[in-house]
Amino acid sequence: MMLGRRRLLRAGSMAAAAGLLRAGPARAAGLWSVDAGALRVAPGLWPGSENLLPGVHFENIRLRMPDGIWLNALLYLPMAAKTDRVKIGTQLCVDPYRNEPNGWLANDMSRQALDGFAAMFLDVRGTGGSEGTCPDEYTVAEYDDTVHVIDWISRQPWSNGNVGMYGTSYSAFNSVWTAANYKPPALKAIFVRGGTDDRYTDDIHSPGGIMMMVDSSWALGMMTDNAMPGAPDYALDSAASLARWNTPPWIATYLRNQLDGPHYRRGSLAPDKYGLLTTPSFLGGGYLDMYQNFVPRIMHAAPAYTQGLLGPFHHSMTWPGPVLDWHAMQSRWFDCFLNGAENGVKLAPRVAFYMPQWRRQRFRDQGAIPGEWRFADAWPDSVFNPGKRVFLRAGGDLADMAGDAGALKLQYYPSTGGTTESIGPDSYEGFFGLDSRADDTWGLVFDTPKLRDAVEILGFVKAHLHVACTAPQANWIVRVNDLAPDGTSYIVTYGFLNGTHRHSHVTPEPLVPGEMVALDFSLFCTGYRFLPGHRIRIVVTNAYFPVVWPSPYPMETTLFTGGSHASCIDLPVLGPMANLPGHLPILGEHAGVGSERAEDDMKAYQFTRDYVDGSATARYQMGPSAITCSVSDADPAHATLTISTSEKDHPLNSRRVVETQTEGSLRSTRDRFLLDVRCTLLENGKAVRSRQWTADVKREMV
Repeated sequence: MMLGRRRLLRAGSMAAAAGLLRAGPARAAGLWSVDAGALRVAPGLWPGSENLLPGVHFENIRLRMPDGIWLNALLYLPMAAKTDRVKIGTQLCVDPYRNEPNGWLANDMSRQALDGFAAMFLDVRGTGGSEGTCPDEYTVAEYDDTVHVIDWISRQPWSNGNVGMYGTSYSAFNSVWTAANYKPPALKAIFVRGGTDDRYTDDIHSPGGIMMMVDSSWALGMMTDNAMPGAPDYALDSAASLARWNTPPWIATYLRNQLDGPHYRRGSLAPDKYGLLTTPSFLGGGYLDMYQNFVPRIMHAAPAYTQGLLGPFHHSMTWPGPVLDWHAMQSRWFDCFLNGAENGVKLAPRVAFYMPQWRRQRFRDQGAIPGEWRFADAWPDSVFNPGKRVFLRAGGDLADMAGDAGALKLQYYPSTGGTTESIGPDSYEGFFGLDSRADDTWGLVFDTPKLRDAVEILGFVKAHLHVACTAPQANWIVRVNDLAPDGTSYIVTYGFLNGTHRHSHVTPEPLVPGEMVALDFSLFCTGYRFLPGHRIRIVVTNAYFPVVWPSPYPMETTLFTGGSHASCIDLPVLGPMANLPGHLPILGEHAGVGSERAEDDMKAYQFTRDYVDGSATARYQMGPSAITCSVSDADPAHATLTISTSEKDHPLNSRRVVETQTEGSLRSTRDRFLLDVRCTLLENGKAVRSRQWTADVKREMV
């Protein structure tokens, strides 16, 4: 969540960089890479790599695309590829997060080389060390570049012709779409975590047709990265740096695409493109994230050979754990599909999932979540078709029978709902959980009796609500919580729906005040074991501040229960199933284990309320980044997100300090979104140039 979302590789290499390079000679002594296909190769400016393990050769190269743009790449090769003329497969990661040849990234790529692969990291066009401009994520030009690079890799003297794409978050998105839509002949497999099959509903922009609030800071923060000249020279006045400087921020693109449509269908397998994916795919997701739904859905609908895993992870796909050895799993996958190893990968169970259970939680990390791993050859049907229906009853019960008709009123307090979703303990976030009883009281709450036996769920909880509203627009949020005997209430999963999107995310329809409508939507995929003596709690509310942007109208909503309009929840209760023997490499039970551990830079998370004017503010301090969300219960239309962030870099062999700073806000009114953000480039503390970006965009029922 927030600024840290989808910045995993960069977070592991906090210095940022890999430079904007000018055209040079087509070849240089010492490079093992050669011109091939439509691309030309030249040396980069990085003289070497830190953490280079014995037996590994490093190259920083530039690849000239057919249109003349040079892309920056880091390449790690086993010495045997040269000395013994061994042909090897290549693991390729493509993202915009300015990685440099040091830190855990360099160590991990060196280890890939020692495992018998070429390992390449490629900066997306217009980001990091690559020339060009990047006006948006996942552009057509980005995919064209990736296809050319895959072809180039397959023609290298050290290549066996086989390439695999991998990554988490951004690089998971582009790996899936490259494999499905472009089908490069040399791309033989992908290994991805924290991805999506639907860029509109299953990304940080508009889940359920609701604009995210604190997560929008990610797009604002990307201005700081994308405006920074490339390392290691940081040439402030090069043509490439100036072109990048003048590229509009990504958030302006998102504001122009508030509704679903062609912008989001590019890169999405949903709803009808799953059949395109025929490349063997390993898919991983975490219950504490919002990028897990694609795992069972792709495995269920795509013809490709797939394996998938769901576990107790936030967006890092590592913590809180148990911590898996993802490196070993990835190398084993690619050894099978790129190098032809008969290593038993295809004999393993296709499905692995963790079944977590209650523990007392706190804001800071406290190690692995208790539970157990289970294995199967397919996801149970109940994952997609939950079979246990429970009804929301007027007395606050969650029961097997609908009961008498009722109508429950709920006053809208836009500053409530999500303040106890833990934004921590580090920049990878994830709700380890704060006791949400305080937030529960602002919604309609329904509890089961104390459970006599444990109840396990796995899959998509589905909500079926009958509602009405006094305003033309309202959001509905449904949470599933574990209510413990001591009264603590912890989030298990949640889901959203903008009522105006009840029929379509493309063409929303205003609500008619007072008119009953039916809402049907799924919550984020999860797995969980409710212990005996605990209760299953359902919370229905219209606010989830500061997670989602408040709907603009003061209002009262009605939830209808019982009778002929009985609101209900379908739980994917896991019935008896054959659990297969399986094995996962576990690094350890604590988050400190593993090479990808990023510094915990979450310095402050504060929530304050002014009881006089009804305003509320959530403040976050993550390293140099300060993020503030604010709204007033009396005037929900006027909500504000502000951000102040910076990045400092040190050119190689120089005392210069180059810094980019971004400060600004995104504000809303009843019918507009107003962007006002300034980016400043500094050298040795003095401003070199500054540019303000503004936008005044119609609010399209989000």
